[in-house]
Amino acid sequence: MRICAFCEAQAEHAVDGVPVCKECAGKPPRELGTLKADRQIRAALHREILASTARAHAAAEELKAIMDDIPSGLPLPDGSQRIHNAAHALAAARHEVREAHSRLDDFLARASAARDFEPGSPA
Repeated sequence: MRICAFCEAQAEHAVDGVPVCKECAGKPPRELGTLKADRQIRAALHREILASTARAHAAAEELKAIMDDIPSGLPLPDGSQRIHNAAHALAAARHEVREAHSRLDDFLARASAARDFEPGSPA
């Protein structure tokens, strides 16, 4: 099954080697360019979410490993500082995940609002 390069629906045919569904094949080229750009931006935002989630998972695993290593035999301030640093790294990584999700949510909200907008209609 081929997927439309613009709307990700099932594509019946291809235009210049690019799979396109019937609905997108009838749209003007300038509108298809916008859809393609939207799709690329959405894909980049999804990749950002995946990468930040992987970093948060790695930070959580690091903190767990440090906590499992107690008592580590390190002097008191050094052992406590290791835990503090790992917890701080985890908090920062989780913040990155929240920011990535927020950017995707904002993009999707603006994109759908722009598609629903009709010139001359009340805001």
